[in-house]
Amino acid sequence: MIAFNERIYPKKLEVTRQQTAIPPKLLVYDELFDQYHAIARLIYDSKTEHDEIAVIFRNNSSADGIEATLRELGLPCRRRGGTSFFDSREIKAMLDIYTLLVNENDMMAFIHLLEYAKGVGSATAKELFIALQKVGAGSLLHGFFVPDISISNPFEKRRLNTQLGLFDDFLELGSAGRFGSLGLEMKFLKNPVLKHPKLTKDGAKLLHELYVLLRSIHGLKQPRTIVQKIGSSDFFASIVDSLSSKRAQLADGSVDEKLKNESKERIYRKTQVLLELSKPYSDHERFLNAMILGSQDLTQGEGVHLLSIHASKGLEYKEVYVVDLMDGRFPNRKLMSRGGSLDEERRLFYVSVTRAKDVLFLSYAKYDKIKKMNFVASQFLYEAGLLQQDEDYKALVKKEEKE
Repeated sequence: MIAFNERIYPKKLEVTRQQTAIPPKLLVYDELFDQYHAIARLIYDSKTEHDEIAVIFRNNSSADGIEATLRELGLPCRRRGGTSFFDSREIKAMLDIYTLLVNENDMMAFIHLLEYAKGVGSATAKELFIALQKVGAGSLLHGFFVPDISISNPFEKRRLNTQLGLFDDFLELGSAGRFGSLGLEMKFLKNPVLKHPKLTKDGAKLLHELYVLLRSIHGLKQPRTIVQKIGSSDFFASIVDSLSSKRAQLADGSVDEKLKNESKERIYRKTQVLLELSKPYSDHERFLNAMILGSQDLTQGEGVHLLSIHASKGLEYKEVYVVDLMDGRFPNRKLMSRGGSLDEERRLFYVSVTRAKDVLFLSYAKYDKIKKMNFVASQFLYEAGLLQQDEDYKALVKKEEKE
């Protein structure tokens, strides 16, 4: 199929291996996650050593699905050419929220979450955490839901210089009334922790959103329901806005709205992957252990290689899976519209399939239930002779001619 490129260097290839060759195999699935689950199962059942298996992808969203389903089966994997699904800040944030629900004494989880508010650093977040415990008689959740409002100053004294008497206490407690215009619930406005003098309006708003979210998920039993509520909450939306703004920031400090919206879409797609992962669990501790501790254990040492095509250059593996071979994803039409070309995408496809020494699987799915989107097979699968040319192929060629 590389012969379809207009500019090629003539080559004469000779077969030097004598054993019987296994032809490449095309795998077709009805839905995207069916594909990821099935490939994870094929790898699980394979006799090939894990460090001799590679899954190659064009887009990072493909890797998220594969990584998650491999972890679900307890298969170790190592990801190159992109951030691990479990290391992404949005997934860490979701798991930090879940952690607070299960272990309200986890100060670091609280600090990580409050730091998303403008003007709130780790020191202020720590003081708010301790204050919430104080007004909650040792319980963070009680400090949110049923605070002791008779404690007028829940913040610790800070004696840093006894001689000069500096910082004996806060010079002046703030008034919770300064947040009256934010539309916070009246019950929450009475919480003494809002008197922190360094608490910004953005910090108070985020704290209120966390209060509303924790109240909505407190007492729920199913991990799936909790993950769903976290992903659709105002609190998580604020985190998404913060992350996507940073990721879409240009050199001059302005934010590209189109890039920001694309970033938001990618983040919310990750939440759907976590939702898929949560489905088999009915216990909070087991789910969290699998997502946090399990993900750390499974990234150590050897394992299945998850590689972007660029990261796979120069490497070879006995067994290779090239996934998500749908038009739009591979070839990646979005990158083509930004100066790429079909020839370049075809070269990348050539690189990906030639990483396989013995066994090669190529796969695609017909539908994405998260985006509610239908797919057609990649043009490359027709060119490689794995699919017969039909109306879909003719439409792809016409599409390419127009572009």
